[in-house]
Amino acid sequence: MSALSTPLSNYPVVRSSDPAFVRNRLFSVYGANRFDIATSNVPFAVEANHLQVGGLGLSYCDYAGDTSVGFDEASFVRQIFSIQGVARYAAGKLSGEIAQGSWTPILHAQAPLNLDFRSGYRQLVLRIEFEALLRNLGALLGQDVSRKLVFDETPARQPAMTALRRRIFQFAIDYNERGPFFSDLAAAEVERMVIMKFLMCHRHNYTHLLLREPLPVSSTTVKTVEEFIEANWDKPVDIETMVAVAQVSARSLFRQFRKDRGYSPANFAKRVRLSRAREMLEQANENSSVVQIALKCGFQNPGHFARDYRNRFGELPSASLRRARRSVG
Repeated sequence: MSALSTPLSNYPVVRSSDPAFVRNRLFSVYGANRFDIATSNVPFAVEANHLQVGGLGLSYCDYAGDTSVGFDEASFVRQIFSIQGVARYAAGKLSGEIAQGSWTPILHAQAPLNLDFRSGYRQLVLRIEFEALLRNLGALLGQDVSRKLVFDETPARQPAMTALRRRIFQFAIDYNERGPFFSDLAAAEVERMVIMKFLMCHRHNYTHLLLREPLPVSSTTVKTVEEFIEANWDKPVDIETMVAVAQVSARSLFRQFRKDRGYSPANFAKRVRLSRAREMLEQANENSSVVQIALKCGFQNPGHFARDYRNRFGELPSASLRRARRSVG
């Protein structure tokens, strides 16, 4: 992401140099309970944007002027990713500096949070509702998960965190560019993907269960899930739904898919949706576009859709669309 770009600019919350107005917006939208501006010669201003997709939230903030903000306990966990500048955080027993390009540990829902921003600081904040974490973790494990999901306070693995950061920033770019055109299917897929990566990236008291060998299941289970996905290709098919259909854990289901098919349920769903997209392109009229059809079929990134389509069918979707228009004309 370019240092000059503004993440989530199409989802503004506040862009102001009026401290009273900023305070009101931070309190009413973000749930802040404290807002202080340090006396300095730097003109004060704040830009904040926020996107909410189901249980997943992304917030961007940019501060001109040293600023402190406090928050009460929340229904979601946070992780802050610095883009530029330096800040400090304190949440329960956790505290530390947020250096440029770094990130905080997970900031727990049950702990009040205090943030001190130096002028010129920019950040992107990932927020995930605690209930969404429990639901997705329970689906992965195939068992009920208690509310005592406890994240390890030791630093997460650098490669995993780098990959998670890259995915979150790409999500912010994609949604900012094409969010209004995202289907419910595409939005639900992105939400699930980010939450699953978050659970696998960070250590917690269920990590050992995620790493253990999953129990084997029958090949009939794979066929049952395939039939369900084919019948519901245009609806969000999340992990919880597949687990309910298969009546096994998500990890066991994924393992059997890999063994029998050589790919995951998500890859099977992609194949089905690519086929549906091809049908739509071949029946398209002059008002249809590749991007519209891609988003309708659950592909949030048209570039990735074009690549996957060409790999699957040997031509770009634009070529299929041109052929359809010629036949209509």
